[in-house]
Amino acid sequence: MECTGCAGAKLIAIRMRIGGEDVMFRRCNRCETNHWSTTEREITLDEVLELARVPQTPVAKSVAA
Repeated sequence: MECTGCAGAKLIAIRMRIGGEDVMFRRCNRCETNHWSTTEREITLDEVLELARVPQTPVAKSVAA
């Protein structure tokens, strides 16, 4: 695999599971370009953050008696 930014051959690749999705992070050692992808397509950092976001549980409000 080579960098899409500079065609460099040295990439750091880290596989992880985020929000139930298999995700791959790649970073070029030469030009520091970052890429995120799933098994199906390239994704943006915003999409990665959305996968990682923990759903917030609503806090129950107490009712005054």
